[in-house]
Amino acid sequence: MTKEKKQSFTFRVSNANKTEMIAILYDIAIEYINEAFVSADSGDTVSFRDNVNRIRSTVRELMASLNTQTELGRTFLSLYIFCNEQLTKAYLDIDKKPLETVLKMFTTLSGAYKEAGLKDASGPVMKNTESVFSGLTYNKSLSLDSISTGASNRGFLA
Repeated sequence: MTKEKKQSFTFRVSNANKTEMIAILYDIAIEYINEAFVSADSGDTVSFRDNVNRIRSTVRELMASLNTQTELGRTFLSLYIFCNEQLTKAYLDIDKKPLETVLKMFTTLSGAYKEAGLKDASGPVMKNTESVFSGLTYNKSLSLDSISTGASNRGFLA
């Protein structure tokens, strides 16, 4: 994943509510799936397997966020177990076909969670994060972002 993509995901995480956090996890998995496709096309099996492992880590994170006391949580758990099986097939066989199945599901789920995130009024999960104001000043990379460093206690509050 490029440095710019990582920064983009980091910025999104710092401003996301609970529902948007799940959408971000799907987007991260989708990014790794696309990178796995490129690796497979170029014949780089090591990179392909690394990307599949990153996708599996994201699926594990999604599984950990579930409330399996509800029917919906158990349904999502079954879905994630199926995804994990597909990822295992892709990893062992160096095959893009199982990844295509996971990509279709995650693309649909990401869209649904993005839409639900707009209706979630719970506010950002992270508190005391730095404020970013676009267009105020130039930094070394010539982007138009300025970061306000008003707080020394950033991130999650315990």
